[in-house]
Amino acid sequence: MPNKFMGVRKDLNVLLEEIRQDCEQGDRHGLSEKLRLLMQHRKAYYHESCQLHLEDELSDSLFKVLLLELDEEEAESIETAELAYLGIASVLKDDSPGITPEHYKRRLLLLHYFSDYFTDAIIEIFLKKYRENNLLEARNMALECIEKMQMADILQLEKTYPEFIDADEQLTDACNSLQFPPDFSEEAQQEADLLHKVLYAYLKAKHRA
Repeated sequence: MPNKFMGVRKDLNVLLEEIRQDCEQGDRHGLSEKLRLLMQHRKAYYHESCQLHLEDELSDSLFKVLLLELDEEEAESIETAELAYLGIASVLKDDSPGITPEHYKRRLLLLHYFSDYFTDAIIEIFLKKYRENNLLEARNMALECIEKMQMADILQLEKTYPEFIDADEQLTDACNSLQFPPDFSEEAQQEADLLHKVLYAYLKAKHRA
């Protein structure tokens, strides 16, 4: 069955391979060019990645788009962040044997560096009653939720890959910036895991074909 996106843009498999090669070769110009193409068709590429089981690779590339600040409008950045989250969350939600500490790291850093891009979604899901009368409070509460989600990933890394955080400067910085105490309760952990599941389900419905 022919891919409905073929002929309109570059094949996703080919584009992701070119992005990988540019990263390995340190070709920043070529990488930016490929990532811009990915960004321009991000929604269509996301749906194609679901068909081809390339959500992980697409998520990694969209994360690079955000890190390199290739989006020109905030709305574009929000959608890029949401699609990147969907990709990595699809890997982590089933607790598959292919999960590595890098997967938790990417989701954690995505929420850490780009937390502002997820506040609207969190408010829409959990904090609608605050939005009209006290948007600032709703935003602060949303950021607290996002911090809990980061803490859940940190604790998962500490439990499963204890040496990984200590050897990674980005993760260490993220840990040090969080306001939650080290004795994060099991109840709080379960709440954070639920936040991840609900956010994934909400964004999955939001960005369905």
